[in-house]
Amino acid sequence: MNLQKLFELQKQLDEHIYEEHPVQDGEDRLAKKILALQVELGELANEWRGFKYWSKDQEPRIKDYKQTKCKWCNGSGDDGTGVCPDCRCEGDVYKEYNPLLEEYVDCLHFILSIGLEMETKKEWGHSFKIGSSIISQFHALFGELSSLFYYNQMYNYQRAFDLLIGLGEMLGFTWEQIEQSYLQKNRINHEQQNNGY
Repeated sequence: MNLQKLFELQKQLDEHIYEEHPVQDGEDRLAKKILALQVELGELANEWRGFKYWSKDQEPRIKDYKQTKCKWCNGSGDDGTGVCPDCRCEGDVYKEYNPLLEEYVDCLHFILSIGLEMETKKEWGHSFKIGSSIISQFHALFGELSSLFYYNQMYNYQRAFDLLIGLGEMLGFTWEQIEQSYLQKNRINHEQQNNGY
């Protein structure tokens, strides 16, 4: 697991975001990042669905298709040479994606960004806490994030980080899947900043 690489990529994205959206007077950007992570964690739980005791559909959302526009021809089917060589179609592309992994990676972006904000040392020994169940892991992570907001201690950050990595393991993701998805989402995040998101 190359955490240093991910922290460096996140640092570049954060710098890009700060250029587009400078910190305002009196703004507590760290508090906003912690809340954003909690929101993304809730979205991750929603895609996991295992807590929805009232529903017969409690299977995680791990495969879906969404219609996207080809990034080369923007849906026209023609990149200027006749037929777009990338999508080779009329421009609308159906791309398979994993909503559960996508939400997990959104959480990873925010936990890395919080660590950069807190100027964390990345040398601590990771234990990747794993609770007795996925539900207990979610609860522990939400609790640790609340403690991080109130106490702003490196200990709370490190535990939250470990809990998030452990949650990814419990959800069945390999580090290779996580890293690949992170790299894809990181590119999208940069593009969004370039396009006035």
